[in-house]
Amino acid sequence: MRFLALFAVMFSFLFNHTLMAESGEVDGVRYEFIHDDSCFSFRGSFVIDAELDCMIHILYDFKHLKKLISGADSIVLIQQGNDWYDVCYVYEKLFFTNRSIYRKTLKIEEQKVVFKMISNRQNTSLFPNVLSSSGYYQIKCESTGYAIEYFQECKITFSILKDFYIKKAKKESTKFMLELKKYVERICH
Repeated sequence: MRFLALFAVMFSFLFNHTLMAESGEVDGVRYEFIHDDSCFSFRGSFVIDAELDCMIHILYDFKHLKKLISGADSIVLIQQGNDWYDVCYVYEKLFFTNRSIYRKTLKIEEQKVVFKMISNRQNTSLFPNVLSSSGYYQIKCESTGYAIEYFQECKITFSILKDFYIKKAKKESTKFMLELKKYVERICH
């Protein structure tokens, strides 16, 4: 009987993939954060009256990336082509180090910048390891200006600090969108 109870608890723990979703709006930024046990996604957007070329430049250009990503300890341009570049982000907090390389690609005809993680390493399994990450920034015409939409989805491994990691990802994603909105307003107006 004890074995069956233990088996039921383990089965529930391993195979219970509850989908959680939260959406809202903060200071003109709409967001949606969805997660289950092995992945999460964030979608955020805001509407702004600004020049299209200026916004595309901010979303793609490496020099703006370094100003927008405030949480990274290091951001290094690795290589680049005509409409793409590879960038390495390093995050170091106490005993945790993460090094991720992403490719950013400009799709000017779609008014879109896509990104995809091409490698990821970290020094501990205490936090979830990101298995894959991809997303985009897209500018869409609205009646009152342009909507800038940011989307990212990540697949992660299980770890004992998964829930903490997911809460932090939501908080940082929302913070990033608020900073992006202020930055675009300041630079493109």
